[in-house]
Amino acid sequence: MSDPGSKRPPDDHLPIGRAPFIGRVAERAAVKSAVQRAVREARCEVVTLVGAAGVGKSRFVDELVADLAVDQPMLRVYRGAAREDRGAHAAIATILRSRFALHEGSDAHAQANEVCAQVMDLFGDRRVDEILHFLGVFLGMRFGATLLAEAFLEDPRASEHVARAVLRRLFEVDAQRSPLLLVFEDVHLAGADGIRLLRSLIEGLRAAPITVLFTTRPELLATAHDFCATPAGRHLRVDLAPLDEGESTVMARALLSTIENVPGELVRKAVSLGGGNPLLIRQIVRIYFDQGVIAVDDEGIATIDLDRLERISLPMSVEDAATTRIAALSPSEVELLKWAAMMGRVFWVGGLVVLGRTGKEPPALWGGGEDLALQYRDTLKGLVDRGYVARVNGPTDTGDEAYSFKDDLDRERLSALVPSEDAEQLHLVLAEWLEFRLVHRGEEQLDLLARQYERGRRPLRAARCYLTSADLARERYANQKALEHYELGLSMLGEHDIGLRLDAHHHLGDVLALLGRGDEALAHFQKMLRLAYRLDLKAKGGAAHNRIGRLYRDAGKLDDCMRHLGTALALFEAAGDEKGIAASFDDIGKTHWLRGAYETALRFLQDGLQRREAQGDKRSIALSWNNIGLVFQDSGQYKAAYDALVKARDLRREAGDLPGLVVTLNNLGTIHSDRGEDHEAITIWKQALELAHEVGDRRRQAVLLLNVGEARYRMRDAEEALRILTEVELHCQELGDRLLLAEARRGLGKAYFLNNDLATARRYLENALELFEQVRSKVHVGIAQRSLAEVLAAYGAESEEGKRAESLFRKSLAAFEALGAELELARTARTFADFLSTSPAGVVPESAFAEAESMRVRSDEIYARLHHDTATAGRDRSIRGGTTDPGIQRVDLGPPSGRERERDDTPPDGVPSPGARGR
Repeated sequence: MSDPGSKRPPDDHLPIGRAPFIGRVAERAAVKSAVQRAVREARCEVVTLVGAAGVGKSRFVDELVADLAVDQPMLRVYRGAAREDRGAHAAIATILRSRFALHEGSDAHAQANEVCAQVMDLFGDRRVDEILHFLGVFLGMRFGATLLAEAFLEDPRASEHVARAVLRRLFEVDAQRSPLLLVFEDVHLAGADGIRLLRSLIEGLRAAPITVLFTTRPELLATAHDFCATPAGRHLRVDLAPLDEGESTVMARALLSTIENVPGELVRKAVSLGGGNPLLIRQIVRIYFDQGVIAVDDEGIATIDLDRLERISLPMSVEDAATTRIAALSPSEVELLKWAAMMGRVFWVGGLVVLGRTGKEPPALWGGGEDLALQYRDTLKGLVDRGYVARVNGPTDTGDEAYSFKDDLDRERLSALVPSEDAEQLHLVLAEWLEFRLVHRGEEQLDLLARQYERGRRPLRAARCYLTSADLARERYANQKALEHYELGLSMLGEHDIGLRLDAHHHLGDVLALLGRGDEALAHFQKMLRLAYRLDLKAKGGAAHNRIGRLYRDAGKLDDCMRHLGTALALFEAAGDEKGIAASFDDIGKTHWLRGAYETALRFLQDGLQRREAQGDKRSIALSWNNIGLVFQDSGQYKAAYDALVKARDLRREAGDLPGLVVTLNNLGTIHSDRGEDHEAITIWKQALELAHEVGDRRRQAVLLLNVGEARYRMRDAEEALRILTEVELHCQELGDRLLLAEARRGLGKAYFLNNDLATARRYLENALELFEQVRSKVHVGIAQRSLAEVLAAYGAESEEGKRAESLFRKSLAAFEALGAELELARTARTFADFLSTSPAGVVPESAFAEAESMRVRSDEIYARLHHDTATAGRDRSIRGGTTDPGIQRVDLGPPSGRERERDDTPPDGVPSPGARGR
């Protein structure tokens, strides 16, 4: 079994006994059972250990690990703790560094080589470069650039999912060698981003013998009340209650066991004031020694002064205990620890030295006689002996001798004792010292520098550190931290450093857009635009207008979107920014596609393609071909669509653009769907879905499930369709994706209609139509109108519902006619013809009959032409292969989601028929 992490030592050199592990029998048995299940059934089990500060969570884990070393000798244990400044990433980094046996302060190149060698040992040569890149996000290490990493530059949300998936896959593969216990301590410090990351980890871990153990204070469950609900059936909550009176008495007696003839009063006082909290009981016993209630001479003979017990103030809480402990320190010890507390939980002797020299003149000759380090080390040795601080072993960030506080409450109380007028100068001295001593400048080091400069009233230096840290956080997709640090940095910059402000507004706007906070993102892009305009920076102005245009497009405000995209194009052209020009043509083409203006969309997309081909960027070229293929597909030009998508697929394989490859594979699957080849389409979508699970992209999983669910109801498997589409609906509600939610509810409406539940079908379809109208997607509105009309038609042509059905059919026809969406036009025409041909009395009016025949003729003509196109489109079976990160549906084209192909039967010529009759 590997080193489980540092156990808390006994009370150092004070004559305090080490209490045995008391009670917790049922709790320990429950956790051990979960570990045994994970090993026996080769599946992930999750346990969350909940307890107040000081109740004994860390000791519980120590004892559990010791038990498991005997019970499960093949089990490997890795532990890490979340931290307030780095959240869950601190715990993951510690776990990974322990797994790869990396030591802080050792050569970065040697560390990278060690990680590389061990990853190759686990995975062989399969995509090691990509795996290393994404593991580097968690380790705080940079590996070489890869095509896959570059493919994610424009899709940071997908990149975040892949990084999480790589982490999960590492643990899964590693656990195949021998079982794992991953311990994440102090999860209440993980923050919102950290909780999402940990949830993603436990929800995605699959068939591997892994137990994940979280420890947390109860406050976590106040903000994340459903944390223990997932994964369902595999997440055990264990609460650590305070010790009862008998257990507390056993503990107090054990702590005082080194003293002969201990008066019962000392035990009773510790028990009554301790309230069953092991840490507080220990602190009270410690205070007996610190305050002279128990005095031990050099020969180890103890003297007990019960009268003194009545005169001292004993703590009523863990917080009170910290105050009392500080009161027992000498003035010089308090002064030293106040300086130490200003550095943080970990502090350095070198830092204490520079603070000790503050305000003092240097000697005539700088020799060793005045070296404060020797004096401070002697004082620190005494503080180590008395359990206030502990020596940090191994290399440190500054390369200097380091110590850490044993109790964060001590540090907080000591830091508060520094007068504000002194603190400002001392923090500045520390910042300036750290500038020369910090060799590596990762997020943690930059955050430390930023805080010291901020508290030292040097806002510009603090701002630069915060903004650089924010950039690193954004690279590893810690969006909440990036957001907070960008805001801090901008607030401190004020009107200074316009270059930094331009980039910060740009990056902060991107982060806000990813978080779905469009209005706030817009405000920052507008600030970026104002700064670019002031300095006549046309390329920056083009980027700002482009981002604003995309926000308007996402909000369905296509006119506003086009104005900004057109302005961006003009500015890029003026600046000679060829990459920006090509991207603008692509964005404008996407917007025309959303409007249903397919010919115009193609012109812009093809222009963008030519420019990208001139630049030679295979990934961008493939993106253009994919988007062009989708426009061809929507306008019914199936051979052209198929050819374009095959080109996109091949280019993405060559470029190693795995996320894009899945996008294209999915779109090729929709061509099979359009041809009525649902079984083949489902096979492709299921392969993509498996990969989507692997990388953890929940939105893409939802779209693929939507496609499979709709195919199931077209195959008349209503029960399976309802099961899948209900799951999709829940996914969409969690994701907050209105367009995808509308698609899911339209699919559910069709499935309920197939199941002859007209009332439920109507309710879902009414809601879907309303949602589509809100996002202003004309093609989707037309399809929803047709779907709802089919259900209303079932009430009879002469009913009020039947009259509304006719109106909806005509609106759908008019929309597809105007948009040039011939396939959807043919489907609506055929379905409307069937509606017009029905009559409750069995007699169809001549005018209705004539119109119905006209509709059928028109529909047949369109299907005949489409059949000719698709018959020559080919059958490239290689699309079933490929190892991909999932991209799905219309991801490259923006908002329109899963490709809706609405039919329930296939006409004799093999061309898809129109909409479902559901009769």
